[in-house]
Amino acid sequence: MAGKHFLRTSTLLKQIYLCWLMVFNSGESHTKSNDVNCIVYNEEFMECTWNHSEGKPNYTLYHWYSKTPAKECGNYIQQNGYNIGCNFSKSEIIQFREFFVYRNGSSATGNVLPLTRTFQLQNQVKLNPPEDLSLNMTTRNELILSWDVPKNLLKCRIYEVRHRSNKDKEWQVYSINAQARYTLSSMDPEKSYTFQVRSKINQYCGTTDLWGEWSLPVESARHGTEKSQRIFYILTSLSTVPLVGFVIIVTCQQKRKRTHCPSDDQHSSSKGFYIMKTSHN
Repeated sequence: MAGKHFLRTSTLLKQIYLCWLMVFNSGESHTKSNDVNCIVYNEEFMECTWNHSEGKPNYTLYHWYSKTPAKECGNYIQQNGYNIGCNFSKSEIIQFREFFVYRNGSSATGNVLPLTRTFQLQNQVKLNPPEDLSLNMTTRNELILSWDVPKNLLKCRIYEVRHRSNKDKEWQVYSINAQARYTLSSMDPEKSYTFQVRSKINQYCGTTDLWGEWSLPVESARHGTEKSQRIFYILTSLSTVPLVGFVIIVTCQQKRKRTHCPSDDQHSSSKGFYIMKTSHN
């Protein structure tokens, strides 16, 4: 019993000391440094990372939400044996609550200045690039770009579409709200176009400047496609004509035996055939 009581007391004192240390250092370090940054990737996991230079101490990270006890990182991200971040699973991410991180470290020269930061995690979401981009041509020579949208965050996304032709160097960028399609109506029939899309959380679900990465490009090559089709038709015709001729020759040879195909001795053969048939009757 005495051992358990001592263990509880030791743990409590450690938490109290940690809390006081974080409160004491939070005011100055919070405004001086943005060295720790937390990103929620597509609402699937979160990484809180920091820079590390040679000779600096190894850091530890504690985290907590308002009115919850602080916990040390359970899954450090390491590089060359040093902690450079902490990985959080989806179950550890709570949006619309204040999330605190406290980074501390020490070296042979003594303690370093701790760092405390506060985040609203709904503002830290970075979305994955849109997938399955497709292009369709209308009868009015319009190019319609569309892409797949996951059901989650369907109403929380805004998009940017960029495109350029094979004769342009600069991208043309357009914002798209609440729809997963874009129409290029002023296309030049002599050009091909490359499209990419990216997305982020809109103002109704968070306040962020974190755009996701650009999607894989999709390209319209209208004239290239028509040229390929013409070549295909020509090659097909060149290979089909000899084949048809060969089939006709073989067919005629087979029918010639039954006197249904024209030949040099058809007249005499046919006449003999009818004479024999008449004499039989």
